[in-house]
Amino acid sequence: MAEHGYAEDEAAREEEPEEPIEGELAEPAPPSPPAGTSDDPDVHLDVPQLHVDEIDLQVEQLRARVSLQAEVLSLLKLNVGADVELSGVELDIKGVDAQALLDVRLDNVAAIIGRVLATIDRNPQILEQITAGLGTTAENLGEGAGKAVGELGEGAGEAVEETGKGARKAVEGVGEGAGEAVGEVGEGAGEAVEEAGGAVSDVASEAGDTVSEARDTASETVGSAGRPARRTAEVGSSGRTARKGARHEGGSRAERVARKTKPAAPRRHRREEPP
Repeated sequence: MAEHGYAEDEAAREEEPEEPIEGELAEPAPPSPPAGTSDDPDVHLDVPQLHVDEIDLQVEQLRARVSLQAEVLSLLKLNVGADVELSGVELDIKGVDAQALLDVRLDNVAAIIGRVLATIDRNPQILEQITAGLGTTAENLGEGAGKAVGELGEGAGEAVEETGKGARKAVEGVGEGAGEAVGEVGEGAGEAVEEAGGAVSDVASEAGDTVSEARDTASETVGSAGRPARRTAEVGSSGRTARKGARHEGGSRAERVARKTKPAAPRRHRREEPP
């Protein structure tokens, strides 16, 4: 009995698969058949039995499409599947007896994906090259961005500096123009004041000359008017006729001169009575 039990335990141990020890690689899986070597299609529709008494089918548009989408990093991209589209269909079926089988096999697709993954496992440098390319691209982008920012800063600094120089030159030009304008205005004002002073002096001198001439004319007129009056008074003793003529002539002449010059009225002499 003991030997029989021991034999059974040994047989069970042989049947159980041995687990790999840590650090050791498991036995590689059996290689999958090459893609495309299988004769069976990926999508298979089997209708072994179909019995229809009457079928009336009217189809305006029928479209069928097979597609599948599979992607492994940037190394593999597959699109495979099935799509059927019907539009404007009129179907009348009577007495239908059918058996159908739709079989979709993706062995070929799985084999392709397995080969890609196995290639990556055997050649890990592929991932290193891919990630290195991404790192180089990111580094180039960073350098380009840094250069662009630096050039932008330099351009902005030069623009600000040129703007400051232009503003300083403009302010200096405005200051010089304002100084010249103020100087010219001051010179013009001084010349105008001098000319105005000269004109006032000329007017004052001309006014003084005019007053002097008027005073001299008035004196001469008064003197000429007084002489005939004195002569008439001296001759008055010779007779009334002479007195009347002298009075009339001297008075009329004195009145005319007095109206023109308007001097002070001459003193009237006392008439001497005849002896």
